[in-house]
Amino acid sequence: MNHPLVSIIIPVYNKADIVRETLESALAQTYSNTEIVLVNDGSTDGSLDILKTYARDFPEKIQLVTQKNSGVSQATNKGIQVAKGEFIQFLDADDLLFPEKIENQVGLLIGKSSGAIATCEWVTFSDMPEQSQRWSLNVFKDYPDSIDMCLDFFNHSEMMADSSYLVPRDLIEKAGPWNEAITVNQDGEFFLRVLVHAKAVLFEPSGRVFYRKPGQSNVSQQKSYQASQSLLESYRCYERELLKRENSNRVIEALAKNYLRFIYVTHPKYPDLIREAEKEIEKFAFSNPVLIGGPRFQQISKWIGFKNAVRLKRILNS
Repeated sequence: MNHPLVSIIIPVYNKADIVRETLESALAQTYSNTEIVLVNDGSTDGSLDILKTYARDFPEKIQLVTQKNSGVSQATNKGIQVAKGEFIQFLDADDLLFPEKIENQVGLLIGKSSGAIATCEWVTFSDMPEQSQRWSLNVFKDYPDSIDMCLDFFNHSEMMADSSYLVPRDLIEKAGPWNEAITVNQDGEFFLRVLVHAKAVLFEPSGRVFYRKPGQSNVSQQKSYQASQSLLESYRCYERELLKRENSNRVIEALAKNYLRFIYVTHPKYPDLIREAEKEIEKFAFSNPVLIGGPRFQQISKWIGFKNAVRLKRILNS
């Protein structure tokens, strides 16, 4: 029990140019009791040949699973099914792990009461991890109550990279699989459910993970109608799951900020989706308006209303 098996799950789709770096960072972990589960999601760019080479060279360490292209959620779920570890480390095929990341987090979790998960700092980079950018985020800390982390995500518009977490398998079984119907923010929706079932979050301050900035094509895909529709659905999932754990004014206000932020980033496109988000906010029936953005934007919202403030900001930035 002092050295439990950790499964590193890496879904791969067309990452031939960078997946070697990711695999090397997984193999370089100072914590030795790991297995690496590679799920090739129908790659067409030569990624599969690279994965086969690594699986052949490290047969005692790597399992390779192949499937037709079905999306990251289904590939990740396949990895969870194959994994044997007591702890799960999720790792995107373009991100990197600090060598001591898993060792440090296992050390945090061993001997603690069940229900805790571990996190660590994440930094961003484009090509060279040595030139990464660090961020000062509210969520880089311990949470005796995991729900407080969810609220910090929503209230401060922050996130945690998937690879920052180390999650006990029993919590994943309680949370359920990744939602294969959601194509945007599917990781945020999954980890929200994990946090709802967790009791505490332990932050490991010395390790880190390297989150590669998305390419321009990825960013543009996130702005399509289908992507926006999926994002809105993920916020509805947030609401359903979080209210099961705590139905309070602070939770409802934080949830409303997600819908406001959706309107902010979507306006003026997709008016039907904006109307749906507005209906989600209206059902909460706040006595005082919930505000997002910086102090100046919030003040303008009070004077002319939120949607007019968004319109004004769009005009000024055009």
